[in-house]
Amino acid sequence: MLFERKITVIILFFLIVGLLIYPNYDSYIFLILKGIAISGLSIVFISYAFPNILKFNILNKEFGKDEGQEYLDEKSYSSEVKSHYQKLIQQVVNLISVVNSNYKTAVYMTDSENSGFKKQDLSNSDFIDFIDQDNDLFAMIIKNNKPSIINKNEKSEDWEQIVGKRKWRGSEAILGFPISYSDRVIGALIVFSDHFSLINKNDKNIIENLVNIIIKGMADLEQMESIMVDNYFTSRINNLFDQLEVKSNESELFESIRGICRAFFQYDKLTIVLSETENSANIKLVDGLHDDADEGQDFTLRKTLHGLAINANKIINSNSWLEDFPKFDRFFPGDTGDNDTFNFMSILSIPLKSSKVPIGAVTLERLKSRKYSNTDEKLLALLCSTVSTILDWQREYNRVHLSAMHDGLTGLLNHKTFLDRFDEEVSRAKRFNHNLGLVILDLDKFKLVNDNHGHLYGDYVLKSVSDIISDNTRAIDVVGRYGGEEFAVILVNTDIQACLPLAQRIVEKIAEKVFIKSGISVKISISAGMAGFPSHADNVRELFAMADTAMYVTKSKGGNSVTIAEV
Repeated sequence: MLFERKITVIILFFLIVGLLIYPNYDSYIFLILKGIAISGLSIVFISYAFPNILKFNILNKEFGKDEGQEYLDEKSYSSEVKSHYQKLIQQVVNLISVVNSNYKTAVYMTDSENSGFKKQDLSNSDFIDFIDQDNDLFAMIIKNNKPSIINKNEKSEDWEQIVGKRKWRGSEAILGFPISYSDRVIGALIVFSDHFSLINKNDKNIIENLVNIIIKGMADLEQMESIMVDNYFTSRINNLFDQLEVKSNESELFESIRGICRAFFQYDKLTIVLSETENSANIKLVDGLHDDADEGQDFTLRKTLHGLAINANKIINSNSWLEDFPKFDRFFPGDTGDNDTFNFMSILSIPLKSSKVPIGAVTLERLKSRKYSNTDEKLLALLCSTVSTILDWQREYNRVHLSAMHDGLTGLLNHKTFLDRFDEEVSRAKRFNHNLGLVILDLDKFKLVNDNHGHLYGDYVLKSVSDIISDNTRAIDVVGRYGGEEFAVILVNTDIQACLPLAQRIVEKIAEKVFIKSGISVKISISAGMAGFPSHADNVRELFAMADTAMYVTKSKGGNSVTIAEV
């Protein structure tokens, strides 16, 4: 492109020189050459002064993007906002590995200047950094405008331009999730698996929810950037993000809010509440006077001053709230002492929102009748907007994280999460000198159930068996689906001999159960093997090996029983 510009400039130079020495200024040839020269100069000027315009328009035309509409990386966003965006991408990529450890993930966003898609910095390093817009495989994902699974049957060049060169077996697969923003596709999340059989059918919905977290995060960060006007207050807001991750809990967030409010606002009482039901809320944090209402208390939203911002979904700012809202009490309707004993006059209350729906409020109160200023209102609104975003991210992360940790069919912990918990329990048992029991259970001849009655009926049996196992274990025990028809239970702080009755009870309950669904009636048994910490082994790998061996001993004897591993 640079060479072409130089050639164009040279041609224009000689064309203009020719016009200067051309003998007849009135001829048609002179006028045509003059018009070409002026047009050429205009194009050169635009291309040098605004080098991205031509490329940007080409990419817009290719993907249907309107002029002037850009996504996060194309704008001059502050480094802090871009940092939060990168953290969000990293947390999503990490969570997908929890969903399925066989997946490799990358996020690509439009790079209009280079006519393609750029891998985000914190994506998996196995992926190629840049994908040209001519890549047919990526274009297929973009144009579908919905999640898709693509098996390896296209030309290798397109695959290698995404996941790099490798020895192809033909069994590879890609899950593609277009990322749309402001009604246009601006990138995609790519999940690569070495074998299509490793893709769980329930994973697509979970990952699609994670893509929605990225989309919502971009919208929230864009809104945040547009209202960050006060530099010092902005720096404190940025610190709030730096201190907290999407995995942080609500109490950490509220403590941070307390510190910011103490630094920027004058008040006699700060109250943060979150709605519990349609007409009730819980006080999450109090700073200042505690005697009237304190942390942990519930109160009614209807006809209360602290529920007004939530119910009305608007900012309340008054220096004489008793005159403005004479039929309201502060926290507890009908309690006149609530108003008389605690003579608060001024209030600034701003709702916290999730998807524009009020979910709580941050309220400042003063004993003196001095109205909160427009600056106070603006800064507290910014704080509430930021807090709303963090709460939204935390709740969505927790919801998706729970889905990622649990098996989609049975609701039990999935394989990876169960192993992680087992590691934690073994470490805790070593620290406190406790015992653990591990029970591995495998359904006997389950393949016949699927072959004779179909996978839907087989899923019903698996779900019913998981319920029986859960119902016959304690709340402190850990239950997981370890494989297709294989389950595992960690019995916490229990000697191996004390575990035996529980394992036998589970085996008996399953053998007694008649699985009836859609006119089909089946009975099935289960085999169990057990090993204990530290009597059999002191690490996860050996405990599993010994319990698994004991389970196969049970199988060899006909199943429907329990075997304890040999020491």
